[in-house]
Amino acid sequence: MKVPFLIVSLSLVAFSPSAFAQASSSSAQLWQDWTEDRFVSTPAPCFGPDELNDSLESLVSRYPTGLSIEEVGSSVQGRPIHLMSLGRGDREVLLWSQMHGDEPSATPALLDIADYLLSHRSEPWIDHLLGELTLRLVPMLNPDAAASYRRRNAQAIDVNRDALNLATPEGRLLKRLRDRYQPILGFNLHDQNRRRTVGDTGIPASNALLAVSGDEANTLTPERQLARRVCTAIAEALRPHRPGGMARYDETFSPRSFGDNITAWGTPVVLIESGSVLSGTPFDDLTRLNFVGILSALDALATGRVHDLDPGVYEALPDNNLGPWTDVLLRGGLVWQPGVDRAYRADLGFDRLLTDQQLAGCSPGTPAPSRISEVGDARERVAGIVVDTRGQIVVPLWSAVAEGWKARRWFAELETRRRLLHSGLGHIDWIVPPSKHARAEAWLQTQRAEDPADWPRVQVTSRAPRPDLPRLRPLPTPGDLPDDARLLSRVLALVDTTTAARLEKHNSLAMLFAETGDGSAASLHPGAPASFLLLDPGGEPTETGPLLTPMRLEEVWIDGRRWPGTERGE
Repeated sequence: MKVPFLIVSLSLVAFSPSAFAQASSSSAQLWQDWTEDRFVSTPAPCFGPDELNDSLESLVSRYPTGLSIEEVGSSVQGRPIHLMSLGRGDREVLLWSQMHGDEPSATPALLDIADYLLSHRSEPWIDHLLGELTLRLVPMLNPDAAASYRRRNAQAIDVNRDALNLATPEGRLLKRLRDRYQPILGFNLHDQNRRRTVGDTGIPASNALLAVSGDEANTLTPERQLARRVCTAIAEALRPHRPGGMARYDETFSPRSFGDNITAWGTPVVLIESGSVLSGTPFDDLTRLNFVGILSALDALATGRVHDLDPGVYEALPDNNLGPWTDVLLRGGLVWQPGVDRAYRADLGFDRLLTDQQLAGCSPGTPAPSRISEVGDARERVAGIVVDTRGQIVVPLWSAVAEGWKARRWFAELETRRRLLHSGLGHIDWIVPPSKHARAEAWLQTQRAEDPADWPRVQVTSRAPRPDLPRLRPLPTPGDLPDDARLLSRVLALVDTTTAARLEKHNSLAMLFAETGDGSAASLHPGAPASFLLLDPGGEPTETGPLLTPMRLEEVWIDGRRWPGTERGE
């Protein structure tokens, strides 16, 4: 269908270029206005269906005229799905967000946009926009998934891949809205993997844009050319705020997806994928980018300026790349593994597996886990944080045994646990009689639930400990750690006399890193948690040198976090 595009073209005849210039927005002004005028103050990952319903009620009471909010359907579990409508123009634009429940960045932006347009409607460019366009906004298409922050709906179906089967009520609703309003343009609003980069630049992609194809041949119809020009409008509006941070999403046709099929049905679709949050900036910036980009695109549509934009700007955007990004990279040091007789030159990279809620500060519970992504030559990897480990040796955390029911006092107090972690002790086999195994497990579970902070890994077992494993003192009586930064001094403050004598006799720390009681060895390999020590050998480290006891303990990292949180290298 080409009729909607022809309507756009014919409607431009009544306006002159000077009129366009007088009725235009400024991305710089929008960027600033959002901080002062934003309607939703809750970060997007923390903004659920209940908060949305409250916000919609507030908007209705604030704007009794100019805005209509309609419950147009419901989710699998019966949650309402709302459509917001504003504007009085002949050209319809459909925008939908959060068809994946864990992709929320644009949802508050749609409410912010509605509030901004209505509260500033006396401004000429906004009055002109509302006179030219009618906006249909679905802020949360998949509220069931949003409530539990998951991708798929309550049927376990990916709604975005349901354009042909229409097995989901959410998908059927979106199809019905498209057919009812026949919009000239659709905005499909998502979040993508936050480790995607802009081509091979190594710059994290703050947004990826796509003028969605409607067939496998990637045919460039007039409607799709309009979508490309709209992508250019967004890219130009956001460039000053995220220099080099814009990418172009994969244009491969996806036959099951809604964006591709809506394009095939006659409505060109612009996909906006929100991506990375820059270090030191709030998660809310992703919502802010949607606010500025979408409003700038709507303004370009309303004025007709969109037809003067060069689609080559969009086409020239680098590919949206899921490549060599890693969150943290230790570069230039040596690595030593249990069972290996020497240290060897290797970089170590890992990712911090933060959830969106943790990034936004609304997720309770323990810190996010980590995952090692590379051991070896990581020169081609790009990292958010690079730690210079030249002159140092990276080793895993060490393991020990605690014997008897009274040994629980090693874990009962936070400060005692912190002393263990500060000494690089990451795994403890807690040996108890078989009759107390279940009781110890239950006690441990209760303690972790009541006080989840700063725990080494503790495994309850009734098997006899291996004789070569280091043993903790019978009771936690070492007091504060010694001022001496040698790893040996810290270990000796924790272990029993037999272990201490063996360590001093062999003049080597390698025995600390023996296999644990369950047969697993603490080691640094891809997929494992990033828990390790940085040791200073007191001189230039050599690949053939053993782990001698004079080594200084420089840093302890527990599951991707420095302990106790030093800032060196960040």
